[in-house]
Amino acid sequence: MKILIVNDDGYSAAGINALARALQYDNEVFVCAPRENKSAAGHSLTLRNDLTATRTMLPGCPFVKAYFVDGTPVDCLRLAIGNLGSEPELVLSGINQAPNLGTDIISSGTVAAANEAAMLGYRAIAVSRDGFDTEYFDDCAEVFRDMLPELLACMDEKSHLLNVNFPHCRKADYKGVRTGYLALQEYPIPFEERMGENGETLYRARSVKLTELPENDTSDEKFVRDGFITVTPLIFDHTDYSRMAKIAPELERNWV
Repeated sequence: MKILIVNDDGYSAAGINALARALQYDNEVFVCAPRENKSAAGHSLTLRNDLTATRTMLPGCPFVKAYFVDGTPVDCLRLAIGNLGSEPELVLSGINQAPNLGTDIISSGTVAAANEAAMLGYRAIAVSRDGFDTEYFDDCAEVFRDMLPELLACMDEKSHLLNVNFPHCRKADYKGVRTGYLALQEYPIPFEERMGENGETLYRARSVKLTELPENDTSDEKFVRDGFITVTPLIFDHTDYSRMAKIAPELERNWV
């Protein structure tokens, strides 16, 4: 299978390397990833600056064609397909070094790249691993590779976008697989403040998650916390069709 792998952690990240290594022997793998970490870049595109794409080698991946791009994850996806010669049958985004659970997917560059691929008509899967260190990526990649036929069977011509999250543990400790809805994530609203060298106030976003979930919750967040691999099918159409049908009689009219 021809597989394009992108991410938002950058081309030198441990997760993308583990995924490419796990898939390179049975597939034709093409990697295109940001030169630098672009976490939380969301669905942003570079519009006012030129981009460059540089051929590179990934450690332990002799069979992988790879580029790094001085742009966003979505830039990488579009450049790989439109300009660099990738003709994927499947797009993978990850493995991200941190979870992409619940409403965090709105700002996630990892999910955005997969979302863009799905919008262009490609089957796409975003893959992430809980925790901010570099442990257990090989375990995630091996299990994901083995799960791939089942995941592909969950997609069709119209619905071809999945979000997969792995717990932060060895594969021997995975409790199983669950499908979960997107949890509503909560974080502190005020930015952290500190004084700069010139006396100016500096602000930095806080990443401490405040999300609380009941014991019987069936969200992606809860399942991953409990040690399950979690799969959530996504769509890129944000239209609220039921509400549109309700408000149309009140709003729609002709002016002439």
